Amino acid sequence: MLSITSTNLAILGTTLFGVFAFYFIIKPIVEYFYDAKRLRQYPNQNFLSGFTNLGYIYERLAAFRTANLNEAHKEHPIIRLGPNALSFGDVRAIKDIYGHSTTCSKGDMYWVAAGAHSNLLDVVDKGEHARKRRLVSHAFATRNLENWEYKVADKTERLIRQFDIACGVAEKAGERFAQIDYRKWSNLFTVEAIADIGLSYRMGMLERGNDLMTVERSDGTHREYGFIESLHGGNRATSIIVWPTAWFTIIRNITKLTSGWFRSQWQHGNNYGDIIKHMTRIRLERHEKGERLDDFFQFLMEDRGGVPHNLDIGEVEAEVNVIMNAGSDTTAIQLTHVMYFLLKNRSNLEKLREEVDSALAPDDIVAPYATIRHLPYLRACLDESLRMAPPVSFGLARKTPPEGAAILGQWIAGDITVSIPAYIAHRDPTIFQEPAAYRPERWLDEKAKEMQPYFIPFSMGARGCIGRNISYLEQHVLLASLVKRYDFELADEQYELPREEAFNLWPGPLPVKVRRR
Repeated sequence: MLSITSTNLAILGTTLFGVFAFYFIIKPIVEYFYDAKRLRQYPNQNFLSGFTNLGYIYERLAAFRTANLNEAHKEHPIIRLGPNALSFGDVRAIKDIYGHSTTCSKGDMYWVAAGAHSNLLDVVDKGEHARKRRLVSHAFATRNLENWEYKVADKTERLIRQFDIACGVAEKAGERFAQIDYRKWSNLFTVEAIADIGLSYRMGMLERGNDLMTVERSDGTHREYGFIESLHGGNRATSIIVWPTAWFTIIRNITKLTSGWFRSQWQHGNNYGDIIKHMTRIRLERHEKGERLDDFFQFLMEDRGGVPHNLDIGEVEAEVNVIMNAGSDTTAIQLTHVMYFLLKNRSNLEKLREEVDSALAPDDIVAPYATIRHLPYLRACLDESLRMAPPVSFGLARKTPPEGAAILGQWIAGDITVSIPAYIAHRDPTIFQEPAAYRPERWLDEKAKEMQPYFIPFSMGARGCIGRNISYLEQHVLLASLVKRYDFELADEQYELPREEAFNLWPGPLPVKVRRR
């Protein structure tokens, strides 16, 4: 039997220190100067970038890391983000990295953070991604927008009802305007809309004015969770520590043992997992009882001919997870930003209102999509907001194949993470003149077609966002309906919208004043 003596402890301590020193100090320094992949020719984003992926974490702790990276890209077209990661600031790299013919695959951050079952967003294998995309692509076809528009219209009407109540209360109190947090209400709207589109699930959030929901957990107990806080918590924590991919699982397990901020965020993430299991189970029970409902879940369960897909329940939950996550969060971000930009640029808001008023009937409460979907200035306002503040603003990670790849005319070694952030591409002054200005008119002039290949709020290529049609449906209907019915003003004209960049670019509260026109 081994006797634990002071000598044994000293040997163990020395060994552990040696292992630590080798992996975190000696090995990174040797690799940096040996430079087998010739990355030292590119400037580092910060003092850590060339040696360790902790440089990513250092940048993430800033409120808006991609805005900082944009400043660096004004001087350098290629910047080293980590020991094996490069960021490109030239829009010509978009096609090489994300185009249909690219040889790059999704980066390691996707699979290390994925659950037991991958979903359409985080699956890395191209063949498996193609299978999943075929499985659900017809669910997101344009023709289904006509079938699902009534669900968006229903949520729009419910939101309007709450705004009308607030305006009525303010009027009775002798106030010209009611004051609301537009960010909160637009997010409740998108959660409700995608829950109905995805699973025919009615949440009642717009009636209650909050995102609380009661969930039955797998052990039979019931808990009340806030949907948005639960969704954001796990994503927030992951977005900080995922970049050192080889160490992600270890770091995550260590932070889960802490009693502070990280532990609370991971708990929110666990709560979100309970929410998804709860919603999936309820919808599956309805399916097993023979209900054929007009929603995304139905497409998961069987093809258009009624032939079952026979998916594992884990895969079903994974796809429900991503549609509730991406389907609610990114559209809510966009709806907040477009209202903010319009209120900061009143002449654009007035021009939009004139277009909407001329297209809609006086008694239209909810704008019919068929009437407004082709309104040029409405679409221009939406796209200009997506250009200025893409909901996914950071560079989506891709990895070069083992043999390497040509990007921006340069040969990049194999297994290097490469990216170009949408936020940075959208600020290239050679493509988007006056890039810092909110100018919807740019999408209506003769150069608009030339800008399209570099407009990537939904990414592009085979990995482009499959739900963009649904997002545009919600954006068009809600914005047009609200602009027609209400006057909006910022509660404080000097207000600057705060933002936090995790995986998505989350805006903070947007306090606005609202009244019936």
